[in-house]
Amino acid sequence: MTGTPQGTGRSSSAFLIAAVALPLVVVAVFLVASAVPRWTVAAPAYDFLFRADTGYNPASNQTFVNFVVRDGHLVADVRPALANSYPPQPSLFLFDHRTLTPTEIRLDLPSRLDEGETLRVVPVAPLAARRVLDGVNAPDGYAFDARYQHGPGFVGELFGMNRYGSRAAVVKAGRVVTITIPDPMRYSIQPIGWLEAEGR
Repeated sequence: MTGTPQGTGRSSSAFLIAAVALPLVVVAVFLVASAVPRWTVAAPAYDFLFRADTGYNPASNQTFVNFVVRDGHLVADVRPALANSYPPQPSLFLFDHRTLTPTEIRLDLPSRLDEGETLRVVPVAPLAARRVLDGVNAPDGYAFDARYQHGPGFVGELFGMNRYGSRAAVVKAGRVVTITIPDPMRYSIQPIGWLEAEGR
């Protein structure tokens, strides 16, 4: 009489259990490791300013804008665009550390300068009462992190669902606070500075 030895059957069962359990254990460890910083690292304590550019539009915009921190205040340096160039369309965003959401700061910037004018400095009026800390890191240790995004992975690639763009986050000691920027798609995200706490 023939049959599978009892020991072999137990080994096969143990192997199948291990094959199923091991990936689950790895996923569980990864999830816990990702969650620990959210439990142990304090939330951001400072608002954050950043620039996000949309597409080029030479027909309606003939200036190049650069946001600069001078003496603790944010200004926009507006210069004439080079001939046959395609200046980006800049947007200014404020990331609120309390709500963890960004809000666009609407600016009235000139789309062209007067003939012979090489520079126009435009104060950012909505932030006139706030001091801007010009630096990569906030005083609480958070830092800006720009991440190139492409997704939704292999399945998206296979069915033509992939899209490319940029996303941003502020990070500290493993904690990642993602900044979700509203449409339209932004192809470039650049940090400007952190805002000193109100009342200081």
